Amino acid sequence: MDAVPESYVSCLVERWGAISEPVERAFRTVRRHRFVDGWYHLEATNLRVAFHPVDYDPDHPAPEQLDEIYSDVALITAFDDFLPTSSTSQPTLVVRMLELLELRPEMRVLEIGTGTGYNAALLAEIVGPEGAVHTVEIQEEVARKASQHLQGEGYTDVRVFHRDGYLGVPDAAPFDRIVATVGCSSLSSHWVEQLAPGGWMLVPLRHGLRDPLVRIERRVDRPECASGRIVGWSTFMPIYGTLRSANSWPSFAIRSLPKHATWTRRLPSPLSSESARTGHPLEHPIHRAIHFFLTLSSRELWPDARGYGLVDPGSRSVLVVTQDAVEGFSATDDVASLERLYDRFHRLVETWDQCGQPAPEDFSIEFVPFGHFEFIESEPEMEWIIERHDFHEIIHLPAKRDRPE
Repeated sequence: MDAVPESYVSCLVERWGAISEPVERAFRTVRRHRFVDGWYHLEATNLRVAFHPVDYDPDHPAPEQLDEIYSDVALITAFDDFLPTSSTSQPTLVVRMLELLELRPEMRVLEIGTGTGYNAALLAEIVGPEGAVHTVEIQEEVARKASQHLQGEGYTDVRVFHRDGYLGVPDAAPFDRIVATVGCSSLSSHWVEQLAPGGWMLVPLRHGLRDPLVRIERRVDRPECASGRIVGWSTFMPIYGTLRSANSWPSFAIRSLPKHATWTRRLPSPLSSESARTGHPLEHPIHRAIHFFLTLSSRELWPDARGYGLVDPGSRSVLVVTQDAVEGFSATDDVASLERLYDRFHRLVETWDQCGQPAPEDFSIEFVPFGHFEFIESEPEMEWIIERHDFHEIIHLPAKRDRPE
């Protein structure tokens, strides 16, 4: 197979909408099937997780394999024990991030998380021969294969580094753009230092159970600090290396939770509209907004395949918000604890409603290094502080009149 199928690009255009000419040209040029040596199908049950390898020959791909490669799916390409560690990302997510980067020819780009090298090749196509792409991968074998893929497809100027992405590539700085293709539990001070004046980075920065895409710029007046705003949503594998254990939201394991809810309560009124009761809850803007508000107000969050929720580890009680209701689960049949969790959730929703139902994009974010903390001059309606690895992340909710349109 010599060319990218027209159906692949057509599918991306149909699902994403209008794609800029440089991004569309890159997708028409870079052959995704040459950037995988094989992948794994994930089988998850209540008892185990298994990865089944696909027997794949890039030189002689089967038609059904090409159909899968050139579809809008992520492909798992490496795993460790029971967790995926590398993949080629979902193409529509790649489109979204490339568009948000607003790349131009001659730009210098740093990528954190090389994966198969496919995204680095797309970046190289867009910035052109006068630009530069540097990509960092912590897994040695993944970096080696990505380098082979890039070399084999003619992207000999893309530099692949096997190192902790936290460090960036100081010798090649400054960069006009920095993009992370892993879920980051924190922001690296090295990335801020390596940004060129007027440049910015795009980071899937973990907030609770999700990785909102945050556009971050270095401040001109205080270059050790940065400012950011949420511009989109993503789901990525977590970063490895220095930042791996820096997640501000702990994981909880509650044994002996019942399979069926102890009780069920109605959704609070902002969530009970018919428009909010279709699909997965976090696919709907109202749920996504409330979930983000929860991440700012609580560290005791509960992940669930059907939605999101709160956990009281002391009483071993869990609250799950689904598309239809709020369900309570208690390992000890502690109904009183579930009622307290529900009251807490209801109060937070009421506070969010009273603030004008802010969307995640309405919040502004400041990153201030430890030892440089100062209160900002503005008077936000509400403010939260999250301690990251290198920074205080200060999240402000401006007064409603000052929020972006």
